[in-house]
Amino acid sequence: MTISDVQFSNGQYYIYDENGQEVGRLWGDEGELAGFGQDFLVFERNDQYRFIQAETGNEIGNIWRDSVGRFKHANVDLVVFKRNDQIFTHRVNCSGISEISSRRA
Repeated sequence: MTISDVQFSNGQYYIYDENGQEVGRLWGDEGELAGFGQDFLVFERNDQYRFIQAETGNEIGNIWRDSVGRFKHANVDLVVFKRNDQIFTHRVNCSGISEISSRRA
């Protein structure tokens, strides 16, 4: 499954696949949606980024905002953050989140 869109309505996030079919729903109390990758969503709540698997709604893991800075974007299984003059790239999969690189911006 590949996420193609996420819409917020009636206090819920509706998740759609590449065929435009609804594949899941999450309540708005997950936090504010920062972005999404191929099969995960990134929410910001309480100074943390929370990674949620789209199909199951299970939490994959979380990262403190202080350690990575601001969310830039997600693409397929990667998520990118920027803190001061550094870029941090993490890989996200069902078993967790791992930093794969960092560099000066």
